[in-house]
Amino acid sequence: MGIRFLLAGILLSLLVIARSGKKEFAIPSPQIRTSAVMGFVLLGFGLGNVAVSEEHVPSGVVALIIAALPLWIAIFRTIARDTPSWRGWIGVLVGFAGVALLMKPGSITSVSGEDSRTVVFSMFMVLLGNIGWALGTYLAPRFPLPKNALVFTAIEMIAGGISLTIAGFLRGESFGDFTDGTALSWFWFWYLVVFGSIIAYTAYQYLVANAPVALTATYAYVNPITAVTLGAVFRNEVITREYAIGGLIILAGVILVVVGERKSDRAN
Repeated sequence: MGIRFLLAGILLSLLVIARSGKKEFAIPSPQIRTSAVMGFVLLGFGLGNVAVSEEHVPSGVVALIIAALPLWIAIFRTIARDTPSWRGWIGVLVGFAGVALLMKPGSITSVSGEDSRTVVFSMFMVLLGNIGWALGTYLAPRFPLPKNALVFTAIEMIAGGISLTIAGFLRGESFGDFTDGTALSWFWFWYLVVFGSIIAYTAYQYLVANAPVALTATYAYVNPITAVTLGAVFRNEVITREYAIGGLIILAGVILVVVGERKSDRAN
């Protein structure tokens, strides 16, 4: 992941320079710091926790926990005295009930064969990463950011790539393990660099900087449906009763929060 984001950040920087010149990166230091911190928080801490946890937790379950993003944003809004609507609060309560059901010991079957204690701990780490991602998403529009979304994303990915690479070495991963891959592995690695990082992540960061948080967060209830389906079809992930019910409850809560935010924005 570290090398993926480093390459994506460097390629995106070269694209910006080729199109607009080096002057695009002549930005005030507060904007550089904010972009770098976002990279450490969203990519380094948020996605780093997800990567490690997916060794044990089904990908669909990880996506469902991440779907709780709007619930955490609603909490941060309340702390900042920007109280969500009553629909939003109902959605928060419903969504957290789904998360609690999902994380109950024995609810999820490990993909690595480890016991339920390891699975629950790994899901908790995903939850922590999701809180970090939500905090970054909530705070980003409130801090100085580069006007050019591509510059912001490039700096963020380079910072995130550096932190993830360091984390990989600290975990005992070696560069030799990375280079020892099949042709199919390399194809999907470059797919993640180009489509997963440069294209998709740039679009996400543009929304973070320019769109209401409630609109940005709507991706959170599209991803889980896709992830659960693909995990069951291609990875034979077991969908237990608690898995299915907890996931549906989370999605219902998230939809209530997002719909409530949209109606509140229109009223204002």
